[in-house]
Amino acid sequence: MDPSDVLSPLRELGMTDEEISYALKRARGIIFGFGMEFRAKSVLESMNFEEVRGVDLPTHDIEAIRGGVKYFIEVKATRKSPTKGYSAHKIAQLALLDGPHMTLVMYPEPKLYLTEEVLSEPKRMLLFLLKQVKNGNLEAVKKIVEIGGDFLRPYEAVIMDFSRKYSGEETSTYLTYLLRSQPQSDGRNLEIL
Repeated sequence: MDPSDVLSPLRELGMTDEEISYALKRARGIIFGFGMEFRAKSVLESMNFEEVRGVDLPTHDIEAIRGGVKYFIEVKATRKSPTKGYSAHKIAQLALLDGPHMTLVMYPEPKLYLTEEVLSEPKRMLLFLLKQVKNGNLEAVKKIVEIGGDFLRPYEAVIMDFSRKYSGEETSTYLTYLLRSQPQSDGRNLEIL
């Protein structure tokens, strides 16, 4: 499609050049993001990914397969930390994926990261905890809470909601006990996870 073809219907609707210019300036980031998402498909193919397809889901933009493993890939076209804006709710959604979540940073040059490696320590710990809750690994849950309870307390509502939905009331009650019974720590033992 020729970019000028996009403008013709706008003019037919009676929009002035000034209105079109304003709209394009406001949509510049969105247009850039979708353009980078389109480019990301060929970048991933050059990295030996197969069956690359756009999905536009809250957790990822692209699904692709490499080495028989399905990857969930979010495309970022920013200079900022690629995962800075990830909320606890988004982390909970990532924990439900059955495969690795990757972040493809397109700017200034394409680089592919395992998402959990670029998360902040508290968010990485939250992701790991929620995966263990989903898998029913209570020993790992206990260890994570013992090590990083202070980091996890701000996310308690999300943890409890996730636990109730995906692991049951018993696990949720156990987690409540663990989170509320842990003494304050300095969080220096995170590396043993």
